[in-house]
Amino acid sequence: MVCFLLPILTVGCSRPAPQPPSEQEVQEFRSALKDGDAAIVDRLLSAKPGLVNVKDETGRTPLADAEARGDDEMLQVLRRHGAKP
Repeated sequence: MVCFLLPILTVGCSRPAPQPPSEQEVQEFRSALKDGDAAIVDRLLSAKPGLVNVKDETGRTPLADAEARGDDEMLQVLRRHGAKP
């Protein structure tokens, strides 16, 4: 007996591209960062991963800001979500 494996094509099965965060979402994220509320930051990043590297008005990333403040809990949350300096 001879068996053949046929490739399965996955046309049209991809997820739609994620939408960029709205200005309101960015403001809520920045507010949670400023308040040091790691639980809210974690929740927001789970819902909108695109927020993780949003720079502030000075060009700093959330990770750089958390490092400057020495906020270890926030650093862990941001790194878990793929934050970059």
